[in-house]
Amino acid sequence: MIRTSGKNPVVDAGVAAVVGAAIGGTLASLAAAGTGWFTVRVARLQKETQQAEAARQRRFESLRERREPRSKAYADLLDAGQEVLDLLRSSSYTENMAERIDNLYSTARKRRAAVAIVGPEPVALSATELLRNVAVMRNEVMHLRRFSGISDVEVALELFTRAARAALEDDGDGPPGSG
Repeated sequence: MIRTSGKNPVVDAGVAAVVGAAIGGTLASLAAAGTGWFTVRVARLQKETQQAEAARQRRFESLRERREPRSKAYADLLDAGQEVLDLLRSSSYTENMAERIDNLYSTARKRRAAVAIVGPEPVALSATELLRNVAVMRNEVMHLRRFSGISDVEVALELFTRAARAALEDDGDGPPGSG
């Protein structure tokens, strides 16, 4: 039973229908706006995630492409450093030792230049330190006809080896500039 306060019950039902339709329309509009906002937000997050993944993939591919030339440059310098150590360990001073160490120093210098080009900076710096220690040994042999700092060359060679290994093991997930 519909109760009225003396007014026309059809008018009250009409007003109720209009108010109900307005409320329903408002709620539908709010739901659509909320859904639209949510859809835009999800799309933005998906785009950001895709961009981040694409950047990570580009970095990984770049590192992979540089890994082979780096590996060769590092191995060549390690070979030269090891040859210096082998020469110094093999004998005491001889006349041809000065010429041999000078040739090895020249080779190491050229190979250090290749490492400086392929990088990264920590490896290039450790290569420079290795070359500096080889130069000290070369100067001692050539000018003083003795050598005392073989352990300095060994330490520098080990530090270079560690830096090279770290650079080659970089998978692209680290911070930029480490690879």
